[in-house]
Amino acid sequence: MSEQRYSLDGLWQFQPVGKLMVKPNGDLAVVEKENLPPPGQMTLPANWHKAGLPNFFGRVRFSRQFTAPGRKANERIWLCFKGVDYFTYIWVNGVWVGEHTGYFAPFSFDITDHLKPGANQLDVIVDSPNSEPGTVWPHRKWLIKGILDHWDGRPGSWDESTGQDGNCGGIWNSVFLEQRHQTHISGVKVTTQLLPKRHTAHDVPDDAVGDIAVPIHPHALVTVRAQIAGPRTEKLMVEVTLGHERVAVPVPFHAEGSEVIVTLPVENARLWWTWDHGEPYLYDCMVRLLLGEDVWSEQALKVGIREIEVDRTTGQWRLNGRRIFIRGTNVIPTMWLGEYDQEMIDKDIDLLLKANINAVRVCVHVNRDELYDACDRAGILVWQDFPLQWGYAPDQMVVVRHGVIQVKEMIRSLYNHPSIAVWCCQNEANSYNTYVMGPQLRLAAQEEDATRYIHQTAEFGEHAYPGWYGGELRDYVKLPGAPMCTEFGAQALPSVERVREMGGHTWPPDWKQMAYHDFQYDQTFHVAGVEMGEGLEQFVANSQAYQAKLLKFAIEHYRRAKYTKVGSLFQFMFQDGWPAITWSVVDYYREPKQGYYALQQAYQPVLIGADLPRDKFMVDRDFGSHQREIKVSLWAVNDRPEDLTGLRCECWLEQAEGPASYAFGQIAVSLPADSVTEVGQVKLVAKRPKLGKYKLLLKLFNGEELVSQNEYPVELVAAPGQ
Repeated sequence: MSEQRYSLDGLWQFQPVGKLMVKPNGDLAVVEKENLPPPGQMTLPANWHKAGLPNFFGRVRFSRQFTAPGRKANERIWLCFKGVDYFTYIWVNGVWVGEHTGYFAPFSFDITDHLKPGANQLDVIVDSPNSEPGTVWPHRKWLIKGILDHWDGRPGSWDESTGQDGNCGGIWNSVFLEQRHQTHISGVKVTTQLLPKRHTAHDVPDDAVGDIAVPIHPHALVTVRAQIAGPRTEKLMVEVTLGHERVAVPVPFHAEGSEVIVTLPVENARLWWTWDHGEPYLYDCMVRLLLGEDVWSEQALKVGIREIEVDRTTGQWRLNGRRIFIRGTNVIPTMWLGEYDQEMIDKDIDLLLKANINAVRVCVHVNRDELYDACDRAGILVWQDFPLQWGYAPDQMVVVRHGVIQVKEMIRSLYNHPSIAVWCCQNEANSYNTYVMGPQLRLAAQEEDATRYIHQTAEFGEHAYPGWYGGELRDYVKLPGAPMCTEFGAQALPSVERVREMGGHTWPPDWKQMAYHDFQYDQTFHVAGVEMGEGLEQFVANSQAYQAKLLKFAIEHYRRAKYTKVGSLFQFMFQDGWPAITWSVVDYYREPKQGYYALQQAYQPVLIGADLPRDKFMVDRDFGSHQREIKVSLWAVNDRPEDLTGLRCECWLEQAEGPASYAFGQIAVSLPADSVTEVGQVKLVAKRPKLGKYKLLLKLFNGEELVSQNEYPVELVAAPGQ
């Protein structure tokens, strides 16, 4: 037999037991047993905030009955949870089974000996407390929940009285029974290695001098580590099938279980690439535990053959030996993982691909497995953060201990995703995190995974916010956060309709309600200088225009410094995790802002751009021939892995409000692979132009195929007295 699953998702009984709070010593204190929400029924999986217990912090008992599946003498029944937030305690038929701490990791228990014929009772108590404001929250936290617990983009922002609203507790992922052989596969880790091509004399040209780059030959080794749990049994085999390759090895049992290592050579391997460099090819892999012809246990998974290197000093990434520029963003899809279904994931992946993004930072939280599956299929690299952010209880080693346990759980549960390139242990650490927690977490991560780059901390210095938290937009010419900038951006309001729902139903808006939805008044008006205008429509347009302008300016300057000073970029951020006003370019309802289209344009794999000496040009009709000459210096970035020759760039001015165009010009363009090129200068002569606002339009063609396009605002103004 192989594993069979029996779902326990569906209708459960629930009963709030008490409101809980984490105190300064880390204890869970019951702060209220009266005035609790009434018991009821809840369809699981779900975060209880979204399914009948809004804004409840505390302890909830979930209960249901089930009938145990029939089994043979050598079979066991396991109770499996794919995700519960945060403390979990389990009883079957009134007998204690076990517990778990954390919000994201799957866990399971053998409940065979607790089952009885007919109906069985399952009780699960879930504790999801808040932390005592002021003393514990926000700077001395105990719970390891990252942005789901403390962040200026979640419900209530970081206000002490409201910043923990929207609790994410509950049985948010599936629950099921799994019927397993008593000796079974309990875990699989797949590691891939590319083999360098061996040169012979005739492979090297006679006139070769200097460094010789060793190309990667499409041969690979795939190593599968299978953990076997259960009683010692003779003559068991582990069989691994990968594509057309198949290898079987005996199980060397020692005591109660063993690890089996199977290595498969794969000739002419099809490699996993990001979407912009090739095909994200995935092999079907099957790992089976066999006794003769009998299948005792099996696990099926997708395998991507690839190697990833990250150089912290230069910020450069290599995929399969090829240098690749990271055009990334930060994703925080939702505050409540129970609602993040396949439809939402597919929508996000589609928006990411259309924005020309080839990497995401899963920012300070661990998401559900289906998101990583989708990134595997789409060819989007993943920087994975561990959910530690800002201040935690100092000198409390129990926090470190739980961090070490959970960072290992994160890596074990996500290890086999080829899209994951980086493990990051914490975000914007204070001194305690930096010198105590950080090194311990890094060592724990290295123990679990020696194949990937471990980033100990996403430091404040990697996060660039000129034009938002200080300075001005033009400070991006200094390339803050380089060489590996993991955050940069500015806030923007979503649509008028959405802002009205969040405090914009009056004019001026309800600033307190807007702040609850994460709007930052001071930065909007006193740093960014966004104008309110005459009403909400103008305010929204001005806010979105500022974010779009900042993103375009910043990204173009970062990309022009590709590999000389900058290796990777992660814009902050992509989408809202709840109805909010944040740095996102796509709101909670997946409606794009102007910033989305600016990101889409600035992240084109091939980007044509221009340097203008100014954006306003005076037309003096008392002199000359009523014309204005505008000199445009063109540049181009090519992130593609091939040379692009025989291109042409067409440039012209077009009125911002109307179809009229003036001053056409063009230039021939050739771009080496993976390069930044100063293309040359084009002179545009506008004869007898109308005064007003224009767009400088650039289009790069390969024959009739449009390769890249860009635009810049230009204004023609009159001389004094005209």
